[in-house]
Amino acid sequence: MAVELPKLHLVKLTLHKSGVLVMAFNRPENMNSMLPESYAEWKQVMEFVHASDGIRVLVVTGNGPAYSAGQDLKSSYVPATKDGNEIVRLRKNVTCELTRLIITSPVPIIGAVNGPAIGYACTTLALFDLVVSVDTAIFRTPFAELAFCPEGCSSITFPRILGPIVANDMLLFSKTMTAKEMHQRGFVARLTKSDELMHVAMKLANELAGRAQTAIQNSRLLIRNQDLVDELVRVNDIEMDELYRRMISDDARQAVARVFARIQAKRNGTKPKI
Repeated sequence: MAVELPKLHLVKLTLHKSGVLVMAFNRPENMNSMLPESYAEWKQVMEFVHASDGIRVLVVTGNGPAYSAGQDLKSSYVPATKDGNEIVRLRKNVTCELTRLIITSPVPIIGAVNGPAIGYACTTLALFDLVVSVDTAIFRTPFAELAFCPEGCSSITFPRILGPIVANDMLLFSKTMTAKEMHQRGFVARLTKSDELMHVAMKLANELAGRAQTAIQNSRLLIRNQDLVDELVRVNDIEMDELYRRMISDDARQAVARVFARIQAKRNGTKPKI
């Protein structure tokens, strides 16, 4: 019987006969920046993966020149009111649950990074089983610049993978890292040319999908043991609670406004007014 995929608008799903599900961020005209609905749709995909026996591997990539530019700053604005804070809280809950579903994914996740990976799109890569990237991609987490805090469990995954000093450079100073640098640090497993990315990612995904699934599942349980899963879930909760407090703070609202004004001015060839 054919598997019915979720009907989504901001991400595109393609299910291959091998059991490989490809999810592509699908706002190429906006560098695949994520609206609040994008997080909700990604959460739907992860719920589908958790509930479907026929999915063996999930590949996450982006349509167009970017993997994802992270949170869409324009859409993230809400008024500094009680109702506005409640909207932020509900969005936080969606992202928190999405991250938990990624952490506890029953199938391997492969990130196929086709361009810039910013913010949440960058941090969640550290929760995947494997990351393949084009050699021209960049990785950035501009949390301090926005008066936010680390999310996607990056407060522990980045220091462990990249080392504490490089992690601090990214999380506290918003340092942009190249694909080559991330590969040297062990964050990216394989580098490819742009026209080879999906071929390489799908070859790896099909290889996993074709192996004995019990062996793959048991190996993942040994690598990502229950203690590690529990730790990641706990850290995710802590990070998201702090991120909520940050996002409703005056300094974060002002910082987001400054960054958004700078981006708009750059696009218009003018100087920001704030």
